[in-house]
Amino acid sequence: MRHYVRLILLSKLVFGTVYCQFAGEVFLRVFHRQPMLPRHVCAMPYGIRGNEPNESYWHSSAEYKIHIQTNSKGIRSDREVPYEKPAGVKRIVLLGDSFGIGYEVSLEDTFTSRMVYYLKQRYGIDAELVNLSTSGHGNAEELIVLEHEGVKYEPDLVLLAWHDSDYDDNVRSGLYRLEAGTLTRAAATYLPGVKIQQFLYRSRTYRFLADNSNLYNLVRDSAGRTVRRILVQVRTHKPLPSGIDDAPPPSKEDLTMALLKEIQRVAHAHGAAFLVLDIPNPLSRTEFQSVFPVSAKKEAGVFDVVSPIRNLETAKGQKVFWERSQGHFTPLGCDLVGQALAQHIAEKGLLKP
Repeated sequence: MRHYVRLILLSKLVFGTVYCQFAGEVFLRVFHRQPMLPRHVCAMPYGIRGNEPNESYWHSSAEYKIHIQTNSKGIRSDREVPYEKPAGVKRIVLLGDSFGIGYEVSLEDTFTSRMVYYLKQRYGIDAELVNLSTSGHGNAEELIVLEHEGVKYEPDLVLLAWHDSDYDDNVRSGLYRLEAGTLTRAAATYLPGVKIQQFLYRSRTYRFLADNSNLYNLVRDSAGRTVRRILVQVRTHKPLPSGIDDAPPPSKEDLTMALLKEIQRVAHAHGAAFLVLDIPNPLSRTEFQSVFPVSAKKEAGVFDVVSPIRNLETAKGQKVFWERSQGHFTPLGCDLVGQALAQHIAEKGLLKP
């Protein structure tokens, strides 16, 4: 009898759990559809995350459905890109995060695809893009990518897509620190959750949930944001060793500036120009705010920076950032950013023979 009662209770528990999950999924799909942007990343030989090679998957929300494809090197591309640069072609290496890789737009609509199009059509510059962006990267990881992969592509121009999330990403990774004003490598690796994710993605059931479940994506994204905030707080407020009276730790902006200067140094050392795209924050559909470090603006001439704000303002209220998803550029936004980049590159002569 007791065994029968326990079986009934267990059945109710299982049924209740499944029912709640099913009801939650239905509710979200009908009333509050979640953006589903699975990230397929893996550990790279040089200790940080990169895109899984030869992947094909979908991103979707209430506003779009787009396809993501990577080649054998994890580059978002529909073709292979050899290290050797084609004769007569100017090569641009892009460093960035989810904005750089082109989340929430199709490959042909990314701001880099539009930039390459306008360089050719308006300015007669035959350019090829090598997109080394990975979602979640900050400037610390971008520096490592440039040193280990980017320079192999013989770039004429290194383009960095900068966003204010880079501040926290640089601290959170713990890959570099400032010691008496000098940038120093502090950790050999930064691979948050990569082993767990790769293990889980071996399961077709898990992969189906990650790519299709509104409830799962809501829980995962919420948990991820919480963990990232905690990690930044922990790394920012590390206690000093007992008995040491030291100055306050360098600010996020100090670390960011040092990383950007080192990326620029590496680019120049390999004969490439360096350009920063300042991705603004949207205050409304018609107002946008630059987020590039204040100290960089004070140090006039340190970096070549292009802001697409004037171009975005020409949309006159049309949607240039997605509003019901994760806030990346819409196809229109990408086109306007691509125009701004192509014009700046041509006018500054960054791809001269």
